[in-house]
Amino acid sequence: MSFQKSSLGCVALLTTSIALSGCTQEKAHDNTTKQKTMATLNTQVTYLDRSMLRPDSILTVKLLDVSKMDVKADIISEQAIELNGGPPYDVSLQYEQSKIKAGHRYSVSARIENQGQLLYISTTNNDPFAQQQTDQPYKVIVSKAAALKSDVTLTNTYWKAISFNGETVEVKTKEPFIQFKADGTTHGFLGCNNFFGSYEVNEQTLTFKPLASTQKMCIEQMNIETTMSAVLDTASEFAIDGETLTMKDATGEVIATFQATYFN
Repeated sequence: MSFQKSSLGCVALLTTSIALSGCTQEKAHDNTTKQKTMATLNTQVTYLDRSMLRPDSILTVKLLDVSKMDVKADIISEQAIELNGGPPYDVSLQYEQSKIKAGHRYSVSARIENQGQLLYISTTNNDPFAQQQTDQPYKVIVSKAAALKSDVTLTNTYWKAISFNGETVEVKTKEPFIQFKADGTTHGFLGCNNFFGSYEVNEQTLTFKPLASTQKMCIEQMNIETTMSAVLDTASEFAIDGETLTMKDATGEVIATFQATYFN
């Protein structure tokens, strides 16, 4: 009888051992899978002036998901390092590949601080996945915080057209422009004809209601007029950075840039 109990005990111990071994192997497999989902984004941060940083300056680099409008960006990866010497500064960001999703927009932001004071900051969208990946570090340029201009207002500003769909506007006669009034009306020049109408803004969204224009025929700049008309029809959101106005379509693609212009 004691032999039977002993045998059963051995069987139970053996079964438990096999089960624990299986769990261990499964856990090891899970860890291996998790390790395989990790990736590294090598970045290189620099600034263009010849200033020397104060001791104990800290560089913080973040990989952000900026797909959602009007909400705080999701941080995918973040790294902070203490700086010694001049730029460039190399920073490696570890991130989970599963967090990079098709159709989303991403950006690498960088800032240099010293004892809570902001010294340098990146001021443009830097999407490392918008171009073909190479072995070279992804470069990010930061600007001196003291030199940054405050954002001008959308309304009561003369916005001169700079580019449409990535192409610089080549002015031959009169520059195209747009102005927004606080009462919701807008007017401007398309390249040949003047236009006028109304618009709606909600946070960063921008929608033009059907616009009317004069009906002149011009020999020059009709291509600019056609392009600008299409831009205003498809505009969905806007952003102002200093004295630059950027318009984007519903997919988040930049379709136009304008520059604030002042007249003495």
